[in-house]
Amino acid sequence: MSLKKIQIILRDSGLGSRRKAEELVREGRVTINGQVILEPEQTADPETDHIKVDGKLIKATEPEPVIYLFNKPRFVVSTMSDPEGRPCLGELIKKLNKPIFSVGRLDFDAEGLIVLTNNGALAQKLSHPSYRIPRTYLVKVKGVPEDDSLKMIRKGMNLGEGERLGDVSWSVLTRQKTTTWIKITLYEGKKNELKRIFFRVNHPVRKLRRISFGPFNLGALPTGAWRPLTDPEKIKAEELMSQKPQAIRPPSRRIINKPNINRSKASDRRSDTSTAPKGRR
Repeated sequence: MSLKKIQIILRDSGLGSRRKAEELVREGRVTINGQVILEPEQTADPETDHIKVDGKLIKATEPEPVIYLFNKPRFVVSTMSDPEGRPCLGELIKKLNKPIFSVGRLDFDAEGLIVLTNNGALAQKLSHPSYRIPRTYLVKVKGVPEDDSLKMIRKGMNLGEGERLGDVSWSVLTRQKTTTWIKITLYEGKKNELKRIFFRVNHPVRKLRRISFGPFNLGALPTGAWRPLTDPEKIKAEELMSQKPQAIRPPSRRIINKPNINRSKASDRRSDTSTAPKGRR
């Protein structure tokens, strides 16, 4: 006998994320051997117990792993459905016709890389803060932040609501007359974290795009499109699955966060402009 929490069994059966599985249980839609359960922590044996969702028997065998990379457009909700009727991820990817869910939500007005999968264990690795998965973004902020303001963006920074910023690394890409592009890497997934960071330094976010998530990179994937993993990416996914909590470490911040005080603002602009993201000047 191999007992597992019911939320894990449902997740691994491809019915959705762990959070979605918990919702199914609490809504009274799950039965074990004919008895309705309401606690996601309830355990069962997927090989011997009869587990049903909405009256349909759950298979004990795990589905074939499916992983896609998706470039979420702006003004799309990062969920399969939306009670408010806004455009959502589920509508865009319904052509896949596969029981998958999204990992790594983005704000409604943000764009960029999201992972689509039916692999609950992979989703847990990518999402749980104990694995310290790096998430890298291009952020366009209002105004031209001074170095003293940007120095505030460091571990322990007060985000409000009793939360503090974890490990972070950043670099200025280009300074323009009224806006600045910054590349920033975080290792947790706090709600509205980037918007809160730059609000604290008085330079609100104007655009936000995630370009990498753990071992996966957005690359040239068009907005609104998805693709399966390449063979090298599959190897990286397997390596990630073998990682233990705290095994993934962030890169050094010694150089990337240290402003060069010997450069003038004019040279900053010339140097930064040469590295500006294409099509975003």
